[in-house]
Amino acid sequence: MTRFELAFKFLNVQLGTRTFIEEARRSQIIACAIEVIATLGYANASLAKIAKLAKISTGVISYHFDGKDELIQAVVAEVAGIATDLMTPRIVAQATATDALRVYIEANLEFMRLHPKPLLALVEIVTHSRAGDGGPGPYAAQHEIAIADLEKVLTWGRRTGEFRDFDLRTMAIAIRGAIDAIPAQIVVFPDLDIDHLARELTVLFMLATRSDI
Repeated sequence: MTRFELAFKFLNVQLGTRTFIEEARRSQIIACAIEVIATLGYANASLAKIAKLAKISTGVISYHFDGKDELIQAVVAEVAGIATDLMTPRIVAQATATDALRVYIEANLEFMRLHPKPLLALVEIVTHSRAGDGGPGPYAAQHEIAIADLEKVLTWGRRTGEFRDFDLRTMAIAIRGAIDAIPAQIVVFPDLDIDHLARELTVLFMLATRSDI
């Protein structure tokens, strides 16, 4: 931990805020954690290796994060934020629920194509990380948010008559399940044609949701 960071620690605890420098350092640590997890795997992503890549001591990580579990939660939030920033503006810009669902699927897969390291880190976390108390893993909350957001698009389409009267939760789980199965395939088959997959999944769920069947 640097002297500069130590100098601000007491003040920040009292005010309940983070300085610009602290936010920058947290972002650096999260970025290095993503790199290490994606490169070495979750099991081998020790705080020491993350600190080495960031060229800091493990004490600096401990200052900003209360252990590896909290850092992993921050990584999950960061990856989710990258995906959300890419997808949300495109989805909300659509005039119809049908187009919004199409863009939802396409943007999910575009995120996978554009951000392979964050994607791989998330796959490692989802696959290997478990809550210490046996409860939900670190991605559980984000997954539930994704399901809820998708249900909003599906509700929109049912309200306008674009989509048939299906069970919202079941359809949202099916769509997310299809999307979430792709990262594991990318790991095994790095040359997978993601654009082709996006087109096929779009057709599949356009047919599954359309109101005239």
